Amino acid sequence: MASARGNKVLGSLNFLRHQSRGIPAYIAHHLAMTAILPAMFWASPAWWAGTSGVIAALRTTYNTIARWITGLPLNTRTTNLITLAHLPPMEAYLDYLSLRYAIQLHFLPTHHALGPPYDQPNKHASLPGLHRLYSLSKHLVLGKLEDRTSTTTMEGVATTASPNSNKTTKPRQLHEKWIQTLPDHTITIYTDGSKLANGAVGCGWAIYYSGDQQLHRFTEGRCHLGNRAEVFDAELHAVQEAVSTLLTTTLPRSTVFICIDNQASIDTLQFNRSNHEYSRRALETIGKLQLLGWRITTMWCPSHCGIRGNERANTLAKLGASSTIPCQFAVTTKTWLLTQARSEFLARWKNELPLANPSFKFPSHLRGVDLADIRAIWRVFCNRSPTDPPLNITAEPCACGLDLYSSLHLLRDCPLLATQRAILLHSTVGDIQTPGFLTTPQNTQPLHQFLRKTGLGHSSHLNFDSGHDLPETIDPTDTA
Repeated sequence: MASARGNKVLGSLNFLRHQSRGIPAYIAHHLAMTAILPAMFWASPAWWAGTSGVIAALRTTYNTIARWITGLPLNTRTTNLITLAHLPPMEAYLDYLSLRYAIQLHFLPTHHALGPPYDQPNKHASLPGLHRLYSLSKHLVLGKLEDRTSTTTMEGVATTASPNSNKTTKPRQLHEKWIQTLPDHTITIYTDGSKLANGAVGCGWAIYYSGDQQLHRFTEGRCHLGNRAEVFDAELHAVQEAVSTLLTTTLPRSTVFICIDNQASIDTLQFNRSNHEYSRRALETIGKLQLLGWRITTMWCPSHCGIRGNERANTLAKLGASSTIPCQFAVTTKTWLLTQARSEFLARWKNELPLANPSFKFPSHLRGVDLADIRAIWRVFCNRSPTDPPLNITAEPCACGLDLYSSLHLLRDCPLLATQRAILLHSTVGDIQTPGFLTTPQNTQPLHQFLRKTGLGHSSHLNFDSGHDLPETIDPTDTA
């Protein structure tokens, strides 16, 4: 059924590509990731269990999708095909989708019809179900989890336009000029989060009040959130801690600007569609402050630009991350779990396809390249160009007498192309004898020029260096 769905969507898009003509490879890749694979793997956590029977049917369609993206022939080795199509290993991708779904289930209310995954020793390990989702996620889901089931009636925080349109055009000067316009007693809060190399996360906040067109420090703080949270979580918790400080202050009620250098955190405080615990707690406190007469709004602030409050919050966040005393609100966050699941998936992708660059995005250096030129590089990479023999047919000796006639030999060693190869090597990096030479971004443009000039990867008729005749074993009229 899943394979049939994938073939159906692919069939509806086939007319967009034909060999070296049609939509660019990056658009075909985008369609595969956003239209074909979602249809093919729809509801996969409910049926995917890694059984050989399911894998065989799915792999045929998966390889067909990869060939549609690359335009490579049927006899291309599967490892090369998937690598060049920039698709993840199919089994790893399906496990990743199941793990993401398992993480989502762990944050459902206890009364939900599904509920969190749990161990079922009596169920066979090869069968799909909650027990398999549990086995996939049990190494990550540990300790106290973030509460995403509680609800609140508080609305989001409004956002004020920042005086900085970006962080490159006089960020500090524009911010200081804005500070000079603030009325006396205005409160400005700076927050930040930090994550160390060992995974420890901390947050910091610095609170100032305005007077005589400048900021005066009121209070500051920091806390340690452990190593099971992300910087995004720390940013939101810093807001929660900072606004809680205002509940007991004796300062006159006035306007409060919360300056945050993370736009995602600002958006979450405005809408909180995912019911993030730290955001919800911050909104509840802000609601209490508003009842007391405070006017609170958020604002984007450039980071690492010399802005006094932001730099202080950043320093406090790093101190918080370095601390050993955990905050009372430290939990295993959903954001951290999803990030870890993605990291494990990308590591497995790289392990199974060593020459791949694990990413859901198509390589940017190939986006503006003509489809025929990309296909020529891919053909040479796979030794499946028009100069290579058909499947199950032994290659003839090259006219140079050094090796069999193949695209990789012609690219790397053949003396008949020595002059043009020297020009190529002068403009490229890396060892031409390694497969990675053909996939290195810096080498893309020189390779295009070399392949165009020689005809390698494009045609069976090659343009050898002057003074060399065309090998008799090759038919110049045979073009792909």
